[in-house]
Amino acid sequence: MHDPRHTAEVYHSFFSVARQLKRLAHQSAAEAGLTVHQLDILRLIRSVPGLTQKEVTERLRVPKSRVSLHIDALVEKELAVRETSRQDRRETLLRLTPAGEELCERFDREDQSRLALEQALRQFSAEEIGTLLDMHQRLLDKL
Repeated sequence: MHDPRHTAEVYHSFFSVARQLKRLAHQSAAEAGLTVHQLDILRLIRSVPGLTQKEVTERLRVPKSRVSLHIDALVEKELAVRETSRQDRRETLLRLTPAGEELCERFDREDQSRLALEQALRQFSAEEIGTLLDMHQRLLDKL
């Protein structure tokens, strides 16, 4: 039988780790002059150039109006551009500018949340990390 106290402890543990990583992510994004959502959009566009705004909205599961505002800001900061699709002139495709590409590369090197997590994970073996990831996936599959 499972002890209900374990559920509360695991719940608290997950939220504590997530809260700390979120705080560091927001701090890193602010240092880059962006929001976490703007960085998420840049990274997505970088990994899949030519996405439409609708596809970005679907992949990030963020309201359409918020994605539109974030993309407007990225275009205004000259980090991304909107291009009309050659196949369907009604669609607008998103691409990074060279400045957006450079910012993503720099952020990947300097992201405090990822660097802090990388440092913290050094105390675990590859097997332990594999077990942790497996357990997380099994939990996600049941939630």
